[in-house]
Amino acid sequence: MSVRAYYAVAPTQLNREDGLSRSMSAGYTSVPAYLVARLAVDLNLQGQGLGAELLLDALELVVEAAELGGGRLVVVDAIDEMTRAFYEHHGFARIGESDRLVIKPATVADVLGRSKRL
Repeated sequence: MSVRAYYAVAPTQLNREDGLSRSMSAGYTSVPAYLVARLAVDLNLQGQGLGAELLLDALELVVEAAELGGGRLVVVDAIDEMTRAFYEHHGFARIGESDRLVIKPATVADVLGRSKRL
């Protein structure tokens, strides 16, 4: 058996100086966040919507974590233009001109219909 798709999520933090807007940083200098560090689908399975399903699963996990432990942002690092377009299509916004993108867990929770405590 081989791995066909996976993701990894890790706690992280961003600094306001990294180009975060005031609404994204909420005025904090250091902003607690969750990094979707890896998200990959086997080349033979790409183009079937599995990446979107995998991202949704990762974001559900982050929303649960944010409800319990806080965290103002979900962060991803796009490795190329196609990856950046994928994340932008799913609501992530670029930080300046970098390949780093963010979305608020509260925004994700609203989309998932889970906006309880965020």
